[in-house]
Amino acid sequence: MIYISPYNDPQIIGGQGTIAVELAKQLDHIDAVFATLGGGGLLSGIGLYLKTVFPRMRLAGCSPANSAVMLDSLRAGKILDLPSQPTLSDGSAGGVEAGAITFDICRKVLDDSIKVSEDAIAQAMRDIFTHEHLLIEGAAGAAVAGFRERQKDYRGQNVVIILCGANLAPDTLKSIF
Repeated sequence: MIYISPYNDPQIIGGQGTIAVELAKQLDHIDAVFATLGGGGLLSGIGLYLKTVFPRMRLAGCSPANSAVMLDSLRAGKILDLPSQPTLSDGSAGGVEAGAITFDICRKVLDDSIKVSEDAIAQAMRDIFTHEHLLIEGAAGAAVAGFRERQKDYRGQNVVIILCGANLAPDTLKSIF
């Protein structure tokens, strides 16, 4: 079998970038995008495209504090081998492969990085369900929680929050609600 990284692959990054193409088709202007930062594939794809279409757009990567390996690596200037704790944002959890192409791309396209707590992720998931009637997974909750921490900085601006999925195990769903 051939291993394909869920983030450290040019075609995966390109596929994630199609989200940005759709956003640019739907919106005339974007001031900021908030998305979950795990291995960096999603943010690399979105950032590479949208930064060419909207050069002044700010890109914020939101990571669970329990597993912020890429975020901590970016802050350190090198890929770190760090442990991860359990997190509701399991889609963004885990380490970063040595030599990951997403590391340099994220360094180039990210403007802000935010660590969010498990409580903030769970609250974001509950609130999106309650107010928008959408079930989102923990990784999407991390992006919502990250925006909430910075929302006062973006008042009156056109902000996109990437809700990246709705994969929830029944036990996780039960524990959140």
